[in-house]
Amino acid sequence: MKYLLSTVFFLVTVSIGYQANAQGEKKFVTFSGFVIDGSNDEPLPGAYVINDRAGRGVFTNSKGYFIIDVFPGDSILFSYLGFRKQFHIIPKNVGLDYSAVVELSIDAKMLKEVKVYPFRTEEEFKTAFLEMELPNAKERDIIERNYSSENIKRMAANQAMGSVGNYRYAMDQQLMHLQGQKQVTQNPLTNVFAWSNFIKSVKNGSLTDKSWKKGSYIPTEKGTRDNIFKGSN
Repeated sequence: MKYLLSTVFFLVTVSIGYQANAQGEKKFVTFSGFVIDGSNDEPLPGAYVINDRAGRGVFTNSKGYFIIDVFPGDSILFSYLGFRKQFHIIPKNVGLDYSAVVELSIDAKMLKEVKVYPFRTEEEFKTAFLEMELPNAKERDIIERNYSSENIKRMAANQAMGSVGNYRYAMDQQLMHLQGQKQVTQNPLTNVFAWSNFIKSVKNGSLTDKSWKKGSYIPTEKGTRDNIFKGSN
């Protein structure tokens, strides 16, 4: 009888210890952390944090922060558009709280070249392109008129003399002044020889002589080219 009671007590003790151990392995763990971009450490808001074993998940907030209840040994999937998926396994010897910073890598995929044409043929595209009016067509027209060769010539004609032109003009004026310093300007009214020649021409009648007009020909309004040359001979 004592042997039977001892056996029953041993089995109950083993069963209770096994259940306690099993319950210890199934304890909840609060898993929290941040999901960031591995290239620049920027947070990734709206990333998926999924526990496949439990069939539930959460999203990261605007700061890339998340919090989810898991079990030791669970494999947590992190997913974000444009980044590679990544799994994170919860350690079995973890405490009640567990935190981690998960860095995701950019998923670079080489896609084939895709050509999109809104026109059926190349001729339709050329026609539409030539008839297309650019948004800055008015400004381009104004610039073209302002910088035309005629307008540039007009502005150059109205432009004041520059520094180089002013320098040349000053040098020419100075040179003319130096040349004129050694020359004496004579008034013709004070020239004795001029008065002497004038008095002689008055006495001998040279002032009233009109013989110089005989060799000249004054054409009329109706004269032709041939008549002018004939009259001059």
